[in-house]
Amino acid sequence: MPPLRRSPWRPFAVPRRLAAAVLWLTAAAGLRAEEFFPTRDQNPLLRGFYLPLPSDARSGEGAALSATLLISNTLNVESNSHESLLVDGESVVLDFTYENALSRNWRYRFTIPIVHDSGGVLDSVIDAWHEAFGLSRGHRPYYPKKQLDYSYSGDSSIDLNHPQTSLGDIAADLGWYAVDDARRTLSLWAGLKAPTGTVADLTSDGAWDGAVWLHGAARWPKWRLAAELGVAQPFGDEIFAGFAHRSSVFARFAATRAAGSAWSLRAQLDAQTGHVAGSDLRFLGPSLQLSLGAARRLRGRWHLEMGFTEDVAVNTAPDITFFLGIRD
Repeated sequence: MPPLRRSPWRPFAVPRRLAAAVLWLTAAAGLRAEEFFPTRDQNPLLRGFYLPLPSDARSGEGAALSATLLISNTLNVESNSHESLLVDGESVVLDFTYENALSRNWRYRFTIPIVHDSGGVLDSVIDAWHEAFGLSRGHRPYYPKKQLDYSYSGDSSIDLNHPQTSLGDIAADLGWYAVDDARRTLSLWAGLKAPTGTVADLTSDGAWDGAVWLHGAARWPKWRLAAELGVAQPFGDEIFAGFAHRSSVFARFAATRAAGSAWSLRAQLDAQTGHVAGSDLRFLGPSLQLSLGAARRLRGRWHLEMGFTEDVAVNTAPDITFFLGIRD
């Protein structure tokens, strides 16, 4: 009798790629989405209007805290036949957020901003950077350094020229997850902002505002893509005498690439339509910003996020914003 041959099939010989995919799916199911930077347009004349932070959480996560520091520096001078503005200054914003799950498919979030305006310390650094690389210095050579002057004249009048620190408008957001697994997320969000800030300090529009937006994400072992599209509606406007009491559309897109087990790199685009009816100034019209940065995993669930944001559509947003955040 010929010797028995062992079957080539082994029930536990799982292909390596399949094993890796299973491990990734298992690990990803318990991790934070990590798809967007928690940033938004820091235009000092428009920050009092509601623009929600990106929805960057999975439905199965528990309570989460985050704090993000954003330092923005701007020098913008514009005028036309019926309006003019000068925005020269530096703002420091600290955004605190707390979020948690209401149930398997529902999640809520609170955002509390603290805002400080001053002449700042980055004027010379930014001017020297532009000069060293042959970039346009704009109006910077003609204005004094470390100056704070946020002014606008047209159908309304704005004048902030003294350092200030104040609470911004507090927002509450609620999201419903239609789909959420290791590979994809689709959720619908709605939010409401309360007028807890100060109109004189440009940290509030003096009214309640609302917003609705759709969030979608797709994930692979090395890549994560995410997009949001929404509409924000001010329910009043005490900054521009009612001319900014109109709907605006906002959109975001982010691509994240894993760089090892601890680091990831991200590029993010943020855009929104204009706020002020009848204005032809670029700084009050549609904006487009590009954020580049990295995230670093720490012990446990905590991780750091850092980077900068540029106004790729020039003069539609702050010249540059640096951000540093920590989230669990």
